[in-house]
Amino acid sequence: MSLRAKLALLFGAMGLLASALVGVFAFRATAGELVETTDAFLTTRAEEIAGGSRRSPGNRPSGGRNGDENVVVLQQPFEEDALAQTITADGDVLPASMALPVTDNTDAMAALEPGRVSTENVRFDDISIDGTSYRMVSMALPDGGAVQVARATGEDDDVLSALTLRIGLIAAAVAVAGAVAGWLIARQTTSSLRRLAGVASDVAETGDFTTAVDVSSRDEIGQLATSFRSMLAALEESREQQLRLVHDAGHELRTPLTSLRANVALLDRFERLAPDDRREIVAAVESELVELSDLFTELIELATDQRSTDMHVEAIDLADLAERVAERWERRTSREIVLSTTSSPVDGDAAMLERAITNLLSNAHKFSPEGSPIEIVVAAGRLAVRDSGPGVPAADRARIFDRFYRSELTRSMPGSGLGLAIVSQIVELHGGTVFVDDAPDGGAEIGFTLAAR
Repeated sequence: MSLRAKLALLFGAMGLLASALVGVFAFRATAGELVETTDAFLTTRAEEIAGGSRRSPGNRPSGGRNGDENVVVLQQPFEEDALAQTITADGDVLPASMALPVTDNTDAMAALEPGRVSTENVRFDDISIDGTSYRMVSMALPDGGAVQVARATGEDDDVLSALTLRIGLIAAAVAVAGAVAGWLIARQTTSSLRRLAGVASDVAETGDFTTAVDVSSRDEIGQLATSFRSMLAALEESREQQLRLVHDAGHELRTPLTSLRANVALLDRFERLAPDDRREIVAAVESELVELSDLFTELIELATDQRSTDMHVEAIDLADLAERVAERWERRTSREIVLSTTSSPVDGDAAMLERAITNLLSNAHKFSPEGSPIEIVVAAGRLAVRDSGPGVPAADRARIFDRFYRSELTRSMPGSGLGLAIVSQIVELHGGTVFVDDAPDGGAEIGFTLAAR
């Protein structure tokens, strides 16, 4: 069932329930009012008979005196708008045109002693005579006995039946109107959702993440559309990065592979080459294999797309970290590393930060003249690696952290162009920033800054 149908049913059910509740209250109020009106009529008629102002059943018209012996009160005839019956003090039943049943309430009224004041000298019953419903009152007479007056409730029942029919029709109309209103509201509300669903289907079928999301409302659906639009933009950017990575990787792999192919071709004439040429070819092949190995390693690190959720964050001292990396690098390359560090506590992933420092040292080692030292400076969450190379031209500084970027100066040098990109990625995951500047004594100063504890 669609959302529109569900909302239409919900609005219709709410309208039906509200109409039913109003109808029940109206029915009960009307029924109560009719009963009160009938009871008032029956009580007045019984009081007239008990007081002598209206002729009782079985008696001829006569007159009575009201206080003054000279004032005669003529009895009114008993009208046919009600049934009446008198029970004398001796227990004789004097009916009118139709006998009324003597109920327990009637016996209780007839049993009252003459002249006794009762707090309840009137009682009501609902009776049925020959299939017709009546409302009956039983009232004690002053001289003993009781009078019964009954009136048919058919007219009241007809009124209540007509009211029930009208309430049902109104409830049905309100339910239909509510369902229609719910359908229209749902149609208006879900139009944006339908457009979003259409965009999602188009993207799934075509794979085009640039599909426009034409939803501009400011409600929750608009927020959903904005998030969906941002998701598509992120997916498109990710795909572009993947394509660029594949393209750049293919370009970078082509150079060492071409060189390897040429050197392998020379190996066909290995026996005819001079010993020095042999050693040179083997060294070249070994160098190309190392470069390929490093390139594959860095490609894998970038392709894994590490996220902050993969980090093992702990309290570490950036100075201690730099000293460990410098010690390993000196053993590996015999390059002198000069440390100028002060304790610098930060929160981060030690393994990832060691990789970033190693890549900075590798970059400095590549550009520093042989025999010149590399300096590492650490203070207040800032780590900088200084080399003695030619420095970084101002035009290249904005791009040296891009993947595979290599300036004109470095295109002929070994390397993949991924080392500093990995540094930037690691630092970004730690919420820090990378920088490049001129070293005080010449060369480049490249590093990063993290939030100090």
